[in-house]
Amino acid sequence: MVEAATAPPPTKAGRNERRKAMATTLNAISVAVLVTMVIQPAATNHFSGAAFPLAVFAFLVLQLLLHYVLGRVED
Repeated sequence: MVEAATAPPPTKAGRNERRKAMATTLNAISVAVLVTMVIQPAATNHFSGAAFPLAVFAFLVLQLLLHYVLGRVED
């Protein structure tokens, strides 16, 4: 009978790097949402009033998530 190989547990540095990468990704997505739903339509004069609150809400939620992830970075 062959046993399945198990990966060693990630190190503290590995966990921190994964968390920082996730925070960077969330930040990039939040800025992209803000630009595509608010700044770009406003610049082209095709602004929709319903898109603004949704974009701001999505931006704030993603920013809160990234701060939560960064708060879990170990010293």
